[in-house]
Amino acid sequence: MKRKSINRECLGKDTIMIIVQSTFQLLPASKPEALLLMKNMVRLCRKEYGCLSYEYYEGTTETNRVILLQEWENADCLQAHYQTAHMDDFISKLAPHLLSPILTRSFIAQEDTPVSAKISESGSKPQQTIH
Repeated sequence: MKRKSINRECLGKDTIMIIVQSTFQLLPASKPEALLLMKNMVRLCRKEYGCLSYEYYEGTTETNRVILLQEWENADCLQAHYQTAHMDDFISKLAPHLLSPILTRSFIAQEDTPVSAKISESGSKPQQTIH
């Protein structure tokens, strides 16, 4: 499986971290085996340099959907993660347990300012809809 590389041209000097969200649709019959593979990945990835967080979350309404949220210090740390042996091993072992291809999105975080601080700086009230 070919992994995407991060476009470093879009990264500013104030970039704090890279956030990656991956969605996995698991085959119901082999979900327990897939979850064991994911649990092992958490253990291995959290030891990697630059890994700020790495966790899988099971869906509450779509019980065979699992979301991976990971945070990395920077693009270089994420690229190093993609090149690890345990990443290759995980992808090859997980493939038979997937109902569809993995959907992955990456986000760049540029600052760590609470929303309340941004609101007080702008002097305007938050535009929020309560459901």
